[in-house]
Amino acid sequence: MQEKNWSVGVDIGVRVTQISYMTDGMKEPETLEELFPTGEDEGFLKECLLAIPGLENLSEIKSIQLVLPELTLEKAEKAGQACLDMGIPREAVHVQGVAEASIYFALSQEKSLWNNDVVFFDFSREGMIYRNLHIEKYGNTTAVILTEKKLSGIDYENPSDEEFLRLSREYMDRRLISAVYLIGEGFYKEEWATESLRFLCSRRRVFKGLNLYTKGAAYAAYDRIHMNAYEQFLFVCENRLWASVGIRILYKEQARLLYLAKAGMNWYEARALIEAIPDEVTELSFVVQTLNGRETEEKLSLEAFPARGRRMTRLEISLVFVSEEHGIVTVRDLGFGSFIPAEDISVQKDIWIDKGQ
Repeated sequence: MQEKNWSVGVDIGVRVTQISYMTDGMKEPETLEELFPTGEDEGFLKECLLAIPGLENLSEIKSIQLVLPELTLEKAEKAGQACLDMGIPREAVHVQGVAEASIYFALSQEKSLWNNDVVFFDFSREGMIYRNLHIEKYGNTTAVILTEKKLSGIDYENPSDEEFLRLSREYMDRRLISAVYLIGEGFYKEEWATESLRFLCSRRRVFKGLNLYTKGAAYAAYDRIHMNAYEQFLFVCENRLWASVGIRILYKEQARLLYLAKAGMNWYEARALIEAIPDEVTELSFVVQTLNGRETEEKLSLEAFPARGRRMTRLEISLVFVSEEHGIVTVRDLGFGSFIPAEDISVQKDIWIDKGQ
């Protein structure tokens, strides 16, 4: 029997976890009806994945997108390691936040649903969050901008139709909006949003659901191994880099900027590792270019490294991010082959991205 290529989206919520999946030939994800209590160890995630009908071995998963309610380095590493421990290949594992999953879902729908802005209202026990998706063209670049705001005044136990109508008008009146998505169990309580829904449905298409994030993740996972259709978009949202980071180099006697990370990348996956041979260079120059055009330069001194002859030192330069605003550059001595052994010397530089710039 020919092995299938499974793509899986996992929405790891605060209390429950949802699974959606796709495999060869499917046009949209299927979502498991079962909601799994979110656990702390690898066992709960394995149970979720093995519930997918037809999936016999977790190593058959060729792409898996994990949605975390809060994307931190510790939580991302833990979730990713759990997948590796279950036999899922490292290159198949990706981690993202809720904002990214929302974008993937919206862009996977027919274009008439995102020709204009798209609005999301997410209503759970944790409160209500408003998100707005807006698309802008900058030359050859199509930027997908998702902004969000936590709304006050809506109580989960006793939601007010009058207050939700007021908020809907405040954020949506006199705007071109293609679609509105009502997400979360708060919209599945008793029919409380009567007047609000009447307003929302006026000249707009409105959808209600519980599995938007897990479906968005499944679309993203499937796209990674089949189409790469999302690569044409620049994502501007929470957990995506607001700036590009490059290093000044000399290539064939020409000054160049070598990018180590690009704006719009998922910060957790924005990693770079290069080797360089400095030629009479005493410091490295790193350039931070924000999306709104501002450019700053950060210097890293090489004085800690031993003095050697011209072009007789190799350096390993790496960049990793610990959040969307904080990157760390590490430079390590590699010596020079068998002629000059490496010394245990490394230096670091913090790179900060200010989204307010």
